[in-house]
Amino acid sequence: MIKIVSGSSVPVGSTVALVSLCTRLNAGGYECRLFGPDHWHLDKCKSGTLADFRPEKGDVVIVHDIGLHSAQDLLDVTATIEASRSSRWQDVLGRTARRCFASAQKPEDFTLVLTCQGDGCSARQTNLSLFHKIHCLSDAQQISRKAKLPVFVCPNLVDDLAKSGSKPAKVAGVVGAIRRENQLELSIKQAFEDGMETVIIYGHLADPIYYYNDVRPVAEQYPGKVKFAGFVDDKQKLYDSVSDVYCSASKPWSTVRLESSLTGTRFHGPDSSGAQPVSNDRILGAWVEALGLPRNQGAGGRP
Repeated sequence: MIKIVSGSSVPVGSTVALVSLCTRLNAGGYECRLFGPDHWHLDKCKSGTLADFRPEKGDVVIVHDIGLHSAQDLLDVTATIEASRSSRWQDVLGRTARRCFASAQKPEDFTLVLTCQGDGCSARQTNLSLFHKIHCLSDAQQISRKAKLPVFVCPNLVDDLAKSGSKPAKVAGVVGAIRRENQLELSIKQAFEDGMETVIIYGHLADPIYYYNDVRPVAEQYPGKVKFAGFVDDKQKLYDSVSDVYCSASKPWSTVRLESSLTGTRFHGPDSSGAQPVSNDRILGAWVEALGLPRNQGAGGRP
């Protein structure tokens, strides 16, 4: 079985991408489940909680946002995540000791793959020598090639989207989780400077402190013109509701630019000249090849 285990499963881009990967793998004839600590993902694909997760012989385990120092850390992944995020001196000391004495040996009973989902990549906190393969979304993600790590690069899957027959005029969408690195306040300002009449913020409230300290004061400069929609699962509905999309953070791996193109939505952001889009069939084919899976009918074209 293919088991995807993530240190976070709230509704942000990385979780959406892992849900999509799990769904497409199952549709291609490969048994796959997604495990996470939160509840949002549980009704989105074949899934389970972290308590349900355990690597077994013959599995392919895809890890996201979990700092691993040895394969043994996967035997109680909840404890591993809690210890890695604790700031207590005892836990910090314990992490340091584990890094010093942890075995760098790759697991023999199952295949271990690290997926670096944008800013959520845990490579800096992880013993990379444990992994049989490392997945990056683009060449912009800095995984050292000097270490001769087995890296494969392919973007995330994109929803099946279509151009809308009718769109509102001068309605901007700011799409992305509400966290500091996404610089939503800059996108709001730019949208109004460009003549937008309304701005709708689409994204999970990941950092309330950032929102109240940085985003809300900017929104209050435009009374009644900035709306907070939260996370919207239906991307077609999201893009049908706006004429333009604004992004301020440079994220070459983001799917927002491609989604805007597919839906006829004007995109404003630093990633406007990104790489050529790759079909979902080729993306799934790249995963199948990288994981060493047999080629099933409908499992995607050659990468």
